[in-house]
Amino acid sequence: MPYDKKVKDLMIPLEDYPHIPYWFSLRQAMAIVRETSIKFEGQFEPRAVLVFDEKYQLMGILTLRDIIKGLEPRFLHETNLIKADPSLTVLMGDLFGPGLKEASQKPVSEVMSPIRATIQGNDPVGKAIFLMIKEDVGMMPVIQDSKVAGMVRLSDLFKEISEMVLGE
Repeated sequence: MPYDKKVKDLMIPLEDYPHIPYWFSLRQAMAIVRETSIKFEGQFEPRAVLVFDEKYQLMGILTLRDIIKGLEPRFLHETNLIKADPSLTVLMGDLFGPGLKEASQKPVSEVMSPIRATIQGNDPVGKAIFLMIKEDVGMMPVIQDSKVAGMVRLSDLFKEISEMVLGE
């Protein structure tokens, strides 16, 4: 029997996936991630937030890594000493000190990542797997009718493949 599932069959619909406007602060993005985690507990854990402009055009993606990096104190950004030995951050002050709340007011547009790949909802699952590996991404926006319809994640594709391999 041929495998005929499409990407749209495995995607998380946009209405369920966290997404925000580009002017939101890191703090607001963190609240959205937490809210989504609670709402969909046991179903999926969001690892990123999609970022849109005023016309609902996709601008970028804000990963958990982007958020945390955006909260880093300035002294950690380009210090060669810290790059050589990360344990020296202890000597330079508390990473999560008084500047953390201030840094959380930064707009997400300053720290978001560009979208490296998208896929069409009617594309075969195999194409999504190929693109994710080729582009080294763990998730991709799914496009239908020239609009973002949802997100497909490598973990969901892996689950699908493992069910085929293991026969569950």
